[in-house]
This record gives sequence, C-alpha cells and structure tokens, in this order.
Amino acid sequence: MIIPLLLVAFSLFAQSGKNNTQLDSILQLRKLSNDIKLSANKRIELASLACDLSNKLKADTTKLYSNWNLSKLYLNYDRNTSFGKINVTNLKLAHKLKDTLYIGYTYQNLGYYYSTQKQNDSAYYYYYNAVKIYDKTDDVRNKGETLFTMANIQETERDYIGSEQNAIESLKLIRSLPETQNNLDTIYNIYDLLSIISERLGNYDEAIEYQNKALEIGKRIKNNLHYLVSSKNDIAFYFLKKGEYYKALEIYNQILENKLLLELDPKLYVTIKGNIALTKDRLGEDSKEVENIFKEAYKITDSLNDSYGLLAIGNDMADFYVSQKENELAKFYTSKTLKAAREINSTKEILRSLKLLSKVEEGKKGKEYLYEHINLSDSLLKNERAIRDKFARIEFETDQLEAEKDQLAKERLLFIFISIGLLMSLTLLYVVISQRSKNRKLKFIQQQQETNEEIYNLMLAQQDKIEEGRTQEKKRISEELHDGVLGKLFGTRLSLDSLNMVQTDDAVKTRSQYIDELKNIETEIRKISHDLNTDFVSGSSFIDIVESLIETQTKAYQLEHTFKNDDSIDWEDIPNKTKIHIYRMLQETMQNIYKHANANSVKISFQLKNNVILCTIEDDGSGFNVNKARKGIGLKNIDSRVRDVGGKAEVFSKIDIGTIIKISIPIE
Repeated sequence: MIIPLLLVAFSLFAQSGKNNTQLDSILQLRKLSNDIKLSANKRIELASLACDLSNKLKADTTKLYSNWNLSKLYLNYDRNTSFGKINVTNLKLAHKLKDTLYIGYTYQNLGYYYSTQKQNDSAYYYYYNAVKIYDKTDDVRNKGETLFTMANIQETERDYIGSEQNAIESLKLIRSLPETQNNLDTIYNIYDLLSIISERLGNYDEAIEYQNKALEIGKRIKNNLHYLVSSKNDIAFYFLKKGEYYKALEIYNQILENKLLLELDPKLYVTIKGNIALTKDRLGEDSKEVENIFKEAYKITDSLNDSYGLLAIGNDMADFYVSQKENELAKFYTSKTLKAAREINSTKEILRSLKLLSKVEEGKKGKEYLYEHINLSDSLLKNERAIRDKFARIEFETDQLEAEKDQLAKERLLFIFISIGLLMSLTLLYVVISQRSKNRKLKFIQQQQETNEEIYNLMLAQQDKIEEGRTQEKKRISEELHDGVLGKLFGTRLSLDSLNMVQTDDAVKTRSQYIDELKNIETEIRKISHDLNTDFVSGSSFIDIVESLIETQTKAYQLEHTFKNDDSIDWEDIPNKTKIHIYRMLQETMQNIYKHANANSVKISFQLKNNVILCTIEDDGSGFNVNKARKGIGLKNIDSRVRDVGGKAEVFSKIDIGTIIKISIPIE
C-alpha cells in the first residue's frame, strides 16, 4: 500500500518540477523578447516561442500574458494582421478567465486593428465595448482616451453630433485627472477636435472659442511650437471663413515671424503660406504677389512629396486662377488635384475639384463634372446618415446585450434563491413528515406494550386453571400419540414411497409442460433483455428515421423537399456514432435554412463514392457572401461534428441564388 502512494507522490513531484521548469523558460523568453538591442524578427521569434511553451503548459493565465507580450511586439512593428489575430485569441482567454482588465485592453486593441483596416464600424464596436469595461472598473484615463478615439472615428465618418457628444464626455474625464504632459496633450487634441466639428457645422465663432482654449492648453505643454502655430493657423483660417480677412492676415503674419518654422515644420509653413495667399486674394491685393506666394507654397509641398498638402494648395491655386479668369491654368491644377484626390480617396478635395472643373470646362464636359459632383454629394449624405444610424445601432445593441446579461444574472440569482427556498421547504417538509411517522411508530409501540401487559395479566389469571388440567392433558396426549398420530405418519410414509416408484405419462406430461413454460419464460426474458440493450439507431431503419426527420422539419418550416438515398450504402455497417452525427447535422442545417435562408425548397441526398459518404443539402434561399460572413453557432456545430468523424464540410453560396452544404465522411 505504501509503495503505490510513494509512486504517485513522486509522479506529482516530478510533474510539478517539470511545470516549474517550463514556467521559468517562458518568463526568460518573455524577458529576452523585450531586449531592444535585438532585431524585430528575433524579438518576435522569442515571444512566439514563449507562447508555444505556454500553450503546452495549459495554464490560461500564462497563455494570456505570453500572448499579450507578443501582441505588443506586433503593434510596435506594424504587424497588423498578426496583431488582429492574436487579440481575437486574447479576448477569448480574457473572457474565460473573467479578467476584466485584459478584456478592456483587448477590446481597445481590436478597435485599433479594425481602424487600421478602414473598418470604422467594427472599430467603433470594439472601442464602445472597451468603454463599457473601463466604466465598470472606474478606469477614467482609458475611458476618456477611448471616447476621444471614438469621437475621431465619428468625425471622419461625418457623424458630427455623435462625435461632439463623445468628445465632450472625454474632455470631462481627462480634465478630472492630474495635470501631466500626456493628459495636457489629450485635452489639447480634444479641444482641437471640437473646433474642427464646429467648423464643419458652420459654427465659426464656437470653433474659434474651442481653438483659443486649445491654445491656452498648448502653452502649458513642453516643446509646444507645433501646438501654438497649429492653433493660431486654425483661428486665422476660421476668421478667413467668416470673411474677417484682416484679422486672419494679422495672425498669419504673426506666425511667420518665427523664422525657424519652415525648418521645424515645413508642412505647416506651406499651409500658412497658402492661407496667406488665399486671404490676400480675398482682400483684392496684387494678384502677381498672390500668385507668387501660391507657387512658392506649391513648390515646397511638391518637394516634400506631401500628397494631402498638394491637394489643398492645388485647389486653392485653381480657385485663384478661376477668379482671375485664367481657366486653362485653373483647369491644369484642378485636373492634377482631382487625379491625386481620387488616388488617395479624399472625398473633400474630389468634390472641390469637380466643382471647379464644372466652372472652367465648357459644354457637355462641364455638365458631366457638375453631375458627378451632385451624385457624389448625395452619396456622401446617404452614407453619413447610414453611418450615424450604424453607430447608434452599435451602441443600442451593445447596451441591450448588457441589459439582457444583467437581467439574466438577476434571473439566475432569483432562481438560486427560489431553489434554495424550495430545497429548505422540502427539507422542512421531510423533517415534519419523518417526525410524524416516528411519533406514530412510538404511539403504536406504546399501544403494543399496553396490550401485552393486559395479555400478561390474563395469563397470570389463567395460570392456575392451566396447572389444574395439565395432568389430565398429559395422559390424553400420550394416548393420542400412540394410537393416532404415529399410525397416520406410518401410512403416509408408505404412500410416499410407493408414489416415488411410479413413472406415469401424466407425470411426465406435467413435468414437460412445466419445462416448456420455463423455456417460454426464458425466451421472453432474453427478448426483453435484447430490447433493453438495443439503441434507437441500430434497432431501427436509419433511412426511415432520416425520412421522418426531413418530412417533419420541412412540414413545420413550410418547405418543399426532395430526398435521394444511395441504395449501395449499407447503413447497418455504419457506426452508430457516425449515423447520430449525420442525423444531428441534417437537423442543424434545416434549422439554419429556416432561420436565415428564406428558402422555398430544399434538396437532400446521400451518395457513396470511393468509400466516402457524400451528404448534400441544397436550398434556393437568399444566400450569403462566404468570404465575409462569420460562422454562427450552427455552422460551428456542424464543423465540430464532421471533424469528430474524420470528415469535412464545405459551404458554397451565392447571394439571391442559394446555398449548398457538402459533407464528406469516409467509411472503412
């Protein structure tokens, strides 16, 4: 007994030592992967090895920390695809571990990943979920910064009202934090965003007010030249938009007093020079001077290879040449700008270029540019409405899901309380009933004791009479035994002896009948035993069961159907496990067709080719994009079942045509 226990203890100790060694290796690999002296590929290789060892260790917390370390390296080295994939895994691990901190961080990472993929709706969804987590954990900084990121996405998608709301909420949170350089930078950027939103909505006074607040914050930031110049440039630009050209020009000239601006921030310098030219043109100053300023700005922008800068300055120059009625030059710059704007998909400059070209081009071509401008504007308006609705729907659906989870938690808690109460009530009832039963038993015993006492008293009363007649009775019993009982016993013995010597047909027939009856009972017992030991598939025709399923489901779902079975398939030789999986996959597929396909008919067939059963389910429903659609629970269940029997499942679908699911299962 002692030796087996020692072996178990030694095995556990050895396993524990092995796990500790693996954990030490993982920690060492993580540490090495953070050595900035190593190349990017080497650091990622070391971090990946730590993840592999963590997976073998089968400790979810270690997996999450190793994956998180690798995720940071992917982010630092712009490995966006790998960054997205590993964070999907991290989100599942964090939810499994119920690690709220990492759930929030991973939502934020996925939001960033989808923003790099230009999928702003998905990015917004993950950022919104991150905000929900940060709100629960009172993480003010991350909540504020994430709201600011969401506001930027909304501004990009022209959801200005939603952007403004999130920006203001973000501002309140960040301003409640201690004044650090990082927090000041965030506050400055929020004011800058609010200024941009106000300008987009045509509220120039409000835009100037926000930019002045940004300017005040910028003064408290170290190395703040860019902040101060950028804010002053925006304020001057808003005065330009308002038509207060002298105020705008005064601010622009103040900015250019810094002779180092061209060297320190050439892009901003070019923007200011272009705006000065635009302002002087509005004031009606010397057109030659305006043209020279534009050309200088254009030349510097071209040398910087700044595509976005060329778009703005190019269209400004074209606008200037239109005012000078030099249509050929206007056409030249606008055509170049339109081409560049299309390449980088800058809708703002595309619209501006189209509008300018509609003015300088004559006849049919000018009308074509005008129509394109109108169509693009309408398309953008529709897209803006759709985006606003989508963002609102994301928030609504996420909040609704949270509410449902809370309600489910409350219902679960209520169920637990009710269950506990019911269990206690049943326990109390059992105690009461049990106690009553014990009381009845005790009362019965008491009654028996009283009865026994009465009988005992009667026995004592009769004792004397019994003694009196005992002598006479002894004599009588002696005579009876000698003369009667012994004679009868002797006769009975002789009769039994003679009966044992007789073997009559009746006796044989009777014994045979009993034997046959026993055989019948044996047969019946075996039959019952056999029925109890047989499962529902092997004891029935599988195809009958399948046909019954198809007829029942299609009738319930109001679908027409056809079913073909290959007679060469010997279903009796197919393992029960395989048949059960096929049955469940058919059931799951028909449910999916009913829920999602909007189909009118379904075709189902079984074929046997090269020892492979091919099950095909085809519907004439709405179809879907296989490459873009996410797998739901139904398809995942089918994949899991088909893998369990060593097969594979393929889905083919075309929108408005239908879907075909092919399930291949090899048989021996």
